[in-house]
Amino acid sequence: MSVDTLIVNLTRFGDLLQCQPLIHDLHGSGHTVGLVCLDNFAAALPLLRHLDAAWPLPGAGLMADLDKCWQKAAARLLDFARSIREQAAPRRVVNLTPTLPGRLLTRLLAPSPDAVLGFGMDAHGFGFSGGIWAAFLNGATLQRLNAPFNLADMFRMVGAPAPGSRAGAGTCALQRPAGASLAFADTLLARPLRLPASPGVRIAGFVGLQLGASESRRQWPTSSFAALGDRLWQEQALCPVLLGATAESPLARAYAARAQGPFVDAVGKTDIPQLAALLSRLRLLVTNDTGTMHLAAGLGLPCLAFFLATAQPWDTGPYLPGCCCLEPALPCHPCPYNSACPHGQRCLERISPQSAGDLALGYLTQGNWQAGLTPAICREVRVWVTETDAHCFARVRSLSGHEQEDRSLWLGQQRLFWRQILDSLESAQARPGETSEPLNARMPVASDALPYSAAFRETVAPVLSQAAQLLDLLAEQGRLTGKSARAGQLFLRNCERLQSLLDACPPLSSLGHFWRVLCMERGGRLDELLTLVTRLSGHVRRWAAAVAA
Repeated sequence: MSVDTLIVNLTRFGDLLQCQPLIHDLHGSGHTVGLVCLDNFAAALPLLRHLDAAWPLPGAGLMADLDKCWQKAAARLLDFARSIREQAAPRRVVNLTPTLPGRLLTRLLAPSPDAVLGFGMDAHGFGFSGGIWAAFLNGATLQRLNAPFNLADMFRMVGAPAPGSRAGAGTCALQRPAGASLAFADTLLARPLRLPASPGVRIAGFVGLQLGASESRRQWPTSSFAALGDRLWQEQALCPVLLGATAESPLARAYAARAQGPFVDAVGKTDIPQLAALLSRLRLLVTNDTGTMHLAAGLGLPCLAFFLATAQPWDTGPYLPGCCCLEPALPCHPCPYNSACPHGQRCLERISPQSAGDLALGYLTQGNWQAGLTPAICREVRVWVTETDAHCFARVRSLSGHEQEDRSLWLGQQRLFWRQILDSLESAQARPGETSEPLNARMPVASDALPYSAAFRETVAPVLSQAAQLLDLLAEQGRLTGKSARAGQLFLRNCERLQSLLDACPPLSSLGHFWRVLCMERGGRLDELLTLVTRLSGHVRRWAAAVAA
């Protein structure tokens, strides 16, 4: 069937589920929505609400064809794209996959480059960002100090058809699993291992334990899961249910070797609908940062989630309000990407089974996470609860007193300023030539000085001030470009100076990436670039004043 908007998401299972708020927004604006995803996640498609059509990409088959005959693989891909164009005939394509294959496929599917939102490729093979939010998205997660928005909200902003469609909060609510999957789940739950044969033993409910993660350094220790599972059984007669893919079977065996109480082993025994059915029968999911966590959130199941190593809840936490996210309270967390841990991965042992158990049992018995908080937990763990802010964006709020750390203050302030910057520049792009900022594009900014440490303030505030000065200089030199050869040379030199300045300051790396994208994609449209430079200068100057205050 034909669709107005075609979404391309060739990333992980969890990222696919985080498209649901965008699909919800598009549907609410009267759009028909199609989706292209990897075929190994096709079983999740019936769970997505308001999805009108879908085309699973046979990624593994194409890779196998490449090994045999690249011409055959290319012909198969072209046939796949042609069939989608004929069936979907989309007016716009929203590509959420920044990789080269994602951009190439989008190029084949879109009626024109102008019809692409997100990550595209022009007729000459150069990548571009379709929309201001897309220019921000790719660089926002390069450094852990620069990811202030939940990924689902960034997807919403990249793909929303018009600012008015962003007025309400997107929802992650998925379709409930079908009857056959529920029957399978009930059969599995009826056969727990090691359940005492005593007639007085009764299971009061089930709690899921997602043992694995995308990397071993992001996995809470199996021994800790086992201690937590035993405590849930001993104190509340709650039976643990082990969840995970077949590749995680060694973790299930390690759990079984350490645990004393009963449990249900569902690792490697479910497909996606059956996993959804199991989750719908649970009272709580205890999990690492995984696709299972996002599936649970979409089904309305509260989560107690661990964010270790590079993971942090600000950008990849569950979109469902009322979930609890735990980080080790260590100055080195979260660690940077592509870097070996110099501390022997001590964050894995920082969150104790005692602390996780206190929080889980407090929630399960009294209905709130604060019930399980203790001073010891607050020293050991950063405890966050997910919620929705006044602007209908997901956020996390500290329960453990860690909101005054430099990182927390900085991420919170970035949420305000990046909304100002991106919404303002987006309106400037829609109305080129206007340098004044419409009032309705402005977001409120906290007027009170934030208690940054002196070291952080001295690192960031001067760089922002210098960046604002360079932007002012660029605006002046840009107006003279074409009238003076020297002005053009100085303009290019100062563009490079600004890039080097921002790249050298890790807390501002996302601003540096954003500036690079603006220059690369709008270098041939100087009037448009100068309009954006003028607005960006004012925002950066206000940001510098707020950090220095």
